[in-house]
Amino acid sequence: MGRRKVTHQLISDNATRRVTFRKRKHGLLKKLNELTILCGLRACAIIYSDYEEGPEVWPNRKEVRVLLNRFRALPVEKQTKFMMDQKDLMNRMIQDAKKRLEKEQMHSRAMELGLIASSNDIRDADYSEDLIKAADVVEKKIKVIRERIKAVESGAAILMIE
Repeated sequence: MGRRKVTHQLISDNATRRVTFRKRKHGLLKKLNELTILCGLRACAIIYSDYEEGPEVWPNRKEVRVLLNRFRALPVEKQTKFMMDQKDLMNRMIQDAKKRLEKEQMHSRAMELGLIASSNDIRDADYSEDLIKAADVVEKKIKVIRERIKAVESGAAILMIE
């Protein structure tokens, strides 16, 4: 049986919502169990729902208490190190996108400088600073190539680094 795309919104039918909750909760706890077994770590889950009285805890109340006490014993900096709200998440995504953009701009600029250096417009005074940068890029590439040649000649393993 194939899966269909799920729209993330409140399920209007109460019975369907309850069944979906039960299935997804089971899947979540199964994944959590697999994670603890395969990665050898300790984890717990606390699930509140309208369908059961009180919270449901996994794996058991004693383990949850031990892990929560261990968490509370940590300094506040460590407790909140990986916590973020929607604003923090968006800021992180924006920073990552800016870094990727800068990297792409540097790559594009290096390609542009290579084209300038290989063209007949080298004598143009406007490009003197750009040509120096292009020469630096070319020198770095030549150095990497020479290092690879030496490694091949010496019989060492070669790592391809992009």
